[in-house]
Amino acid sequence: MDRWSDFLSHISQGLFFISISVIYVSLVFVSFMFYCLFLQIIPHKRDFDYVIIHGSGLHKDGTVTQLLKDRCDKAIEVYRKDPSPPILVPSGGQGADEVCSEAMAMKNYLLSQGIPENRIEMEDQSTTTWENLKFSKTLIESFPGRHYVALVTSNYHVYRALRYCSKLNFSCTGIGARVASYYWPSALIREFVAVHREPKHLILFLIGYVLVIASILIR
Repeated sequence: MDRWSDFLSHISQGLFFISISVIYVSLVFVSFMFYCLFLQIIPHKRDFDYVIIHGSGLHKDGTVTQLLKDRCDKAIEVYRKDPSPPILVPSGGQGADEVCSEAMAMKNYLLSQGIPENRIEMEDQSTTTWENLKFSKTLIESFPGRHYVALVTSNYHVYRALRYCSKLNFSCTGIGARVASYYWPSALIREFVAVHREPKHLILFLIGYVLVIASILIR
């Protein structure tokens, strides 16, 4: 009987910690989600000098996917609303299974939408978000004059992109492009995991978890 009671006690404690863990992760995720949404509604100036467009995968024929098209369309919207049309900087290299660079595919799409070629400067060497920003920063700063920069990426991706900008000492305004509703939840989960793999976020996440568990055990 004592063994059975001990067994049930251990099961109960295990379920308790699992429940607390699920609740904690869920609350952190919801907070992350709302912050990502908040970034979309922060007002910003429209007089940009450059607008970086983050790359993503292409179709096999070298045309932009819907995700990348949405990013380009958002950049075009920013371009057309700007009182002095900025330089658009499509950023993305060529993957092993791609027929051209993502930057070239985006440039072709921008040209098809009426953007003049002299308002496009490609960054076609990057393979990651970090390189998108690092190489785009180098490209933009090679031009004289003012460098008021916007970066356009999918709305779920703005937070991480701006974190990288901060690390690069690169002042940018983040602008999120729409994402299909069916794709957004899974994309946001992947972004949440990617962000919390960074040492700073991981440490804060674990400290928060320990504090929650400790506060419960002390009671």
